[in-house]
Amino acid sequence: MINILVIILVAVMYVIDLVITLVNYKHRHQPIPEIAADIYDQEKYQKWLRYFMETMRFEVIVKSVSTGLLLILLGFGFFGWLERITVQWVNHPILQTLVFLGVFGLLNMLISLPFDYYATFVIEEKYGFNKTTHKTFFVDILKNILVAAGLGGGLVALLNAIYLEFIGQIWWFVLYAWVILTVVMVILFVLNTKVFVKIFNKLTPLPEGELREKIQALAEEVGFNVKAISVMDASKRSTKLNAFFSGLGKTREVVLFDTLIEKLDEDEILSVLAHELGHAVHKDVPRMLGLQIGMFGLYAVVIGFILQSASLAQAFGLSGVHLGFSLILFSILISPLELILTFPLNFISRKAEYAADAFATELVGKTPTKNAFKVLAQENLANLTPHPLYVLIHYNHPTVPQRLEAIRQKS
Repeated sequence: MINILVIILVAVMYVIDLVITLVNYKHRHQPIPEIAADIYDQEKYQKWLRYFMETMRFEVIVKSVSTGLLLILLGFGFFGWLERITVQWVNHPILQTLVFLGVFGLLNMLISLPFDYYATFVIEEKYGFNKTTHKTFFVDILKNILVAAGLGGGLVALLNAIYLEFIGQIWWFVLYAWVILTVVMVILFVLNTKVFVKIFNKLTPLPEGELREKIQALAEEVGFNVKAISVMDASKRSTKLNAFFSGLGKTREVVLFDTLIEKLDEDEILSVLAHELGHAVHKDVPRMLGLQIGMFGLYAVVIGFILQSASLAQAFGLSGVHLGFSLILFSILISPLELILTFPLNFISRKAEYAADAFATELVGKTPTKNAFKVLAQENLANLTPHPLYVLIHYNHPTVPQRLEAIRQKS
C-alpha cells in the first residue's frame, strides 16, 4: 500500500507541473506590456514565439519520459533488484550504497543524454544560441561525472559512515548530517568561482582600459575589491548573456560573461555590474545561504524519518532500511513541501533582485539600467508574458516588464 501511495504522489506532482506548464504555454499570445513593447520587432517576436513553443513542448516530453521512467522503476521492483545485485558485487555497506546510487545516476544520465544533445545541437543551434562543439559537450559530461563522483560520492560515503556509527540513534545522525551539509555548502560557496567554475570555463581579469577604470571608480564607491571582477569565456558554449555574483567575505567575486561585454555598451555593463554589487552591499548571498542552511535542517529531519521506517524500503522490494534508496525516496517525498516553500523563497529572491535593480539605478542611472535589461531580454529571447502562476513557482527573478516598471516608478 505504501508503494502505491508513493507512486500516486509522483504522478500527482507530475500532473501539477504539467498543468502549470500548459497554463503558461497557453498564455504566450498575451500582448507584451507597453513598457517592454520595443524589445522585439515583429521578426524577433516571431522568433521568440517559435523558440518558446519548441522549448516548452520539449520540456514536457523530457519531464514525461523522466517521470515515466521513475514510475516504472518504482512499480516493477528495480530498486530491490539493484540492492540484491550490489550486495553480490561488493561486501562493504558503504561501497554498496555508492554502487547503488552510481548505477541509478548512470541510468539517469544515459536517459537524459540524447535529450541534452538534442536541446544543444538542434533547438539551441536552430535559434542561433549554440556555440558548443561536440568535443566540449562530451568533455563537459565527463567532467560532470568526475565532479559528481568525487564530491557527491565522498559526501554520501561520509554520511553513510556516520549513519552506520549511529544506528539506533537516528537523530544524532540527523544532527551530524545537517552540520556536514552546511559545512559543504559554505565551502562550495567560497570555492565556486575559485575552483568549480574554472573546471569548465576560463576566467580572466577584466583587461585594462576605459571600462576597467569606470568599473574601478564604481567599485571603490561601494567599497568592493575590483580585482575580484572576472570575464568568463561563456561564448565557447552559447551566445546568451549573463553575469553572476558568488563567494563570501574576501572570496566575493563578480563574473561577467564575455558575450555580455560584447553586446552591451559601457554604461549598460556598469549597470549590470552595479546590480551584482548591490547584492554584495545588501548581503543577499549570506542571507540566502542562511535560508538554505535552514532548508538543509528540514531536509535532514525528513531523511531521519525515512531512515526510521524499514517498511518504506520493503514496500519497494528492498530488504530493509537502505541509505541510498532513502535519498532517492527523499527526493520524491520532499517534492510537495518544496512546491509550497517555492512561493516564499522565490518571493524573497525576487525582492532582493528589485533591490539590486534599484541600487544599480541609483549608481548608474535609469536609462542604462533599462537598456541593459532590454538587450539581455532580446539576446536571450526572454519570455515577456509568462503566466503569473508560472512566475510565482518558477521565477526567482522578476520578469523583464516587472523590472522595467519598477525602474520607471523609482523617483
